[in-house]
Order: sequence, then C-alpha cells, then structure tokens
Amino acid sequence: MRIRGLFIACLTAVASAGQTTPTAWQDPSPHSTRFITVDDNVTLEVLDWGGSGRPLILLAGLGNTAHVFDDFAPKLTPQYHVFGITRRGFGASSSPASGYSADRLGDDVLAVLDSLKLDRPVLVGHSIGGEELSSVGTRHAEKVAGLIYLDAGYAYAYYDPSLGDLSIDSLYCQGCWISCRRPPLRSAGTDSK
Repeated sequence: MRIRGLFIACLTAVASAGQTTPTAWQDPSPHSTRFITVDDNVTLEVLDWGGSGRPLILLAGLGNTAHVFDDFAPKLTPQYHVFGITRRGFGASSSPASGYSADRLGDDVLAVLDSLKLDRPVLVGHSIGGEELSSVGTRHAEKVAGLIYLDAGYAYAYYDPSLGDLSIDSLYCQGCWISCRRPPLRSAGTDSK
C-alpha cells in the first residue's frame, strides 16, 4: 500500500512539474494608451507610439485593433508621431448597439484628432479602414494632410461619381483582373488620351 501511494505521488509530481500558472498578456510595444470619448458613452482606445514630425494615424482593418500595428508603428517614429485608433466595437473600445456607418466612424476619427489637437495628420487605413479615410477625406479634406490606403480600395471606399459609374467601373475593373488585357481605369487628374 505504501509503494502504491508513493507511486501515485510521484506521478502527480511529474505530471504537474511542466505546468505553469498562465500569466496575463503583457503588451511589449512601446506605446502609451488612452481612452478618448467620441460620442455619448463611447470611448475609443488610442495608442501613442510617440515620435517626431507630422502626426500619422493608423486605422486597423475589420476585426483588428490598433495593436495590429504594434511591430510596425515604432519603425515610423523617426519621421512621424504615430498614433493608432481602435474603432468602436473592437478591442478595448466601447461596443455600442449602433453608430457603425462610414460617416459615424469617420466622425469618431475626427473626434480623436480634435481631442489630441492634431494639425492635419496623415491617415493610414488598412482594409475597411479605407471607409473611414474616404469619409473624412470627402467631408473634411481640410483636416488631413493625406490619406494612405493599405489594401483598402474597395467599393465601400467612397467613389467619385464625376469619374464614372461605380457599378460599370467595378465590372470593368473585375474584367481587368481576370483577363489582364484591358488598360487600367483612368485615375483622377489624368486625361483620357
């Protein structure tokens, strides 16, 4: 009986020897975090990686938070003061029942810019972040120095109807990708020679 008890105690000790208590995730990225109120009962998580130069605002794609830029953002700090915004409904930002239209999300970005007193930053949006870029750029171009779309040129990024018809140009563009025989669509500011 003693040998059996000793055997069970040894098995238990061996089985638990490799187990450790899980620790909370520690963010290794060199940024500060603040929460900015953008609407009634809505706060957004804003990361500040610091840096010098013009402010640069990073907007994540759908399903991501500003932490998706944790490795990338510090590389930009020698030339820019880099911020990241986690949009409503994701991560540590508030998740209200409504307020997810392009213009509302764009207004959230503008509220952050105003709160931080940023003068004409460059906005960088990945994927659906392009929707917020387009909203801000078309309604308040005077508030930004530039817009950078990272894999964000989809139909939901606003379309200038003076350049054509979205439904026709979308079909034409899909044909370009499929056949690769047609010339690219003309861009704003170019003539159609």
